Amino acid sequence: MSTRVLEGKTAAVTGAARGIGQAIATALAAAGATVAVIDKDAEGAGTAAEKVGGPAVAADLTDAAEVERALAEVVDAIGAPDVFVNNAGILRAGDLVTSAVDDWDAQFAVNTRAAYLSVRAAAGHMRARAGSGSIVVVTSNCARTPRMDLGAYCASKAATDMMARCLALELAGEGIRVNTLCPGSCDTELQREQWRRLGIGPERQIDGDPAKFRTGIPMGRLTTPQDVADLAVVLASDASRFVTGQSWHVDGGQTLP
Repeated sequence: MSTRVLEGKTAAVTGAARGIGQAIATALAAAGATVAVIDKDAEGAGTAAEKVGGPAVAADLTDAAEVERALAEVVDAIGAPDVFVNNAGILRAGDLVTSAVDDWDAQFAVNTRAAYLSVRAAAGHMRARAGSGSIVVVTSNCARTPRMDLGAYCASKAATDMMARCLALELAGEGIRVNTLCPGSCDTELQREQWRRLGIGPERQIDGDPAKFRTGIPMGRLTTPQDVADLAVVLASDASRFVTGQSWHVDGGQTLP
């Protein structure tokens, strides 16, 4: 398969200023796509966009009007996206009983509401172009596997994963595919902030912690942003042209039954 599998395609990635989102935007561009970077961090979005050679759009994706404006800017700049990757997300570690309710609300606002608003807007533009396209929603392997200290995050990602599967069913007849990418414990700033908050390090994810009901990572390392980005390219391309409504785990066996 050619490395330029997205030649001539347009793409947009949310939360692409850093981490997994930036890795996905970079990989899509390397595969030949013209990529728009969308992020709440205007400066970070601009820096990432310079790296991939596409436009930068700053927006608060929890706001419906902001989402519509952001997607309209993308369409004006590069046309309706052939590929849309919803990656924007936050994580606030803590148990369900004592964590602040604001932490629950914040994670659902970004991980679920913003994801819904974003894929809804992207799908509308794909439809206006007479259909076809690939939507990839980055969730988490804990969307289906409970985790200690991550209850609100797990719940928000589970809701988003199911939303994406329902959207896949709704859009299948129009040739628009929707799949989710479910990374495991990934070596990103978001993950490192969680470790700082809990006073732990990567060893607990890799080796497991029976006291916390964690099984570890059989392949012996954390997920990397590149691991996720490489599969995003496959899901964006015609190599997966008959694949929709599926959740793809990129976690080194962390959630093996």
